[in-house]
Amino acid sequence: MNVKREFESQRFKPEDESAIGHFIREGYVHYHGVFDPKIIEACREFLMTKFDRLQDLSRRGEFPADVNGWAVSIIDAFVKTDLYEKFITTRKVIGVMKNFLGPDIAILGYDALWINVPHDKDPVLLKGLHTDAWTGTSINTIFAKTFFTDVDQYNGMSVCPGSHLQGMIPVRNRVVDPQFHVEFEVVNLDNAKAGDLLIWHPLLVHSTTGHSDKNIRISITSRYTSTETHFSSQERALGYRTLNVGPMNQVSRLIGNDYLTPFRTYGGFVGIDRRLSGIYEHSNYQMNRDYSKYL
Repeated sequence: MNVKREFESQRFKPEDESAIGHFIREGYVHYHGVFDPKIIEACREFLMTKFDRLQDLSRRGEFPADVNGWAVSIIDAFVKTDLYEKFITTRKVIGVMKNFLGPDIAILGYDALWINVPHDKDPVLLKGLHTDAWTGTSINTIFAKTFFTDVDQYNGMSVCPGSHLQGMIPVRNRVVDPQFHVEFEVVNLDNAKAGDLLIWHPLLVHSTTGHSDKNIRISITSRYTSTETHFSSQERALGYRTLNVGPMNQVSRLIGNDYLTPFRTYGGFVGIDRRLSGIYEHSNYQMNRDYSKYL
């Protein structure tokens, strides 16, 4: 029987450096004040509008209820929008990740959208205590869940503080393997608010708290890593998007290549492709006009 701890989990501001020690000791950090509320509101409106549309069609008999399947289609549509671009390039989120992963930051492909509706029995949306390393994620990767709705005591996430320090804990069918009879202290993060960001180590034991009898919980789980660390085979297959390039790699790119060819730009122009100016911000190239609106 796991022990449940009743207390309000600490919420950190993105600039609070004590969050690093908390992550090392406890295996997770609960942030607030990371996103512009207007972005969160716009994302929630987009996601809920799509969900309501599919739910309405299901009630009319067009197709059966499949909330997890709907979420897959909704996130596929969401990632193609300018709104998603604003969401993943939020500088405070990248700043948080730089604190844990270093300056060279990437987001892995295929974010997961979770729509937890009352009374849903789908096992994918109701996971018991488990770790994420068993899914093929490397231990160099940080999980990040953004909440687009407030949670209640029934539909949030629960974590087992410090469990990541036990190393790779065996999982059997989405739950900690019962043959080991291990027990952990469980904390219900029921104080999460819309716009909060929860990050955790892939070895941390955690679970979906459950389902509310009246409230919907909407969240997106992303995975961040450093381009300078090892990728698992799954992560290589998923692909990644670079969000920030550190100073040492910016110097190498300005020189031109990993062979550091001497004098490659001597007497010429030291710069990087204009299309890359967003991540190589110290290049001499300037993207001074966006022509996309004319296309």
